[in-house]
Amino acid sequence: MNRTVIFDIGGVYFSDGTRTAIDAIAAEYEINRDVVAGFINGEPGRQYRIGAISAEQFWRQAIRQWDIQASAETLVLIWNSSYQLDEGTVRLVDRLKSAGHELLYLSDNTAEKVAYLDAKFAFVQKFDDGIFSHVVHCRKPDPVIYELLLAKASHPADACIFIDDKPANLEPAKNLGMQTIAFKNSAHLESSLKKLGLFD
Repeated sequence: MNRTVIFDIGGVYFSDGTRTAIDAIAAEYEINRDVVAGFINGEPGRQYRIGAISAEQFWRQAIRQWDIQASAETLVLIWNSSYQLDEGTVRLVDRLKSAGHELLYLSDNTAEKVAYLDAKFAFVQKFDDGIFSHVVHCRKPDPVIYELLLAKASHPADACIFIDDKPANLEPAKNLGMQTIAFKNSAHLESSLKKLGLFD
């Protein structure tokens, strides 16, 4: 039976580039890592990811809060270039596609990062459809974004499988009736998908 398989992007299809970027910014500008993480993962980061503020507004706030001499362009490049493909996940996506399963993405992501990563890796075309938080102006784990995704899926919730590296993001999917997989690495993901009968 064909199903809908839904992938988180950062931390599943790609490495956790945000974590890498936080480490890089903290080291480069000699800022406490928790301060950098608090800003990027806190309310300013949320507003940026849902498209409520622009990239310019986000980075201007960051530079002011961190009290550093840096350009927004440099910080953008550090963040965007911190993502690397998870080659094992990419191979699984290709196998699932070949097996006839519908592939969707559900990602908390900014317009600039999506454009950068897609220009470099052409990842969007690997999927049938999906949702980015900056487009719909909400993000995980808000149940609304999962409901919007299910409206795009060809299968009902009980025939959908959602994969994310953050356990908190799996709960709303479970509540809507989806099966979920907590991503650890591509080998674990392959084993989990086999147990669910998506391929041999």
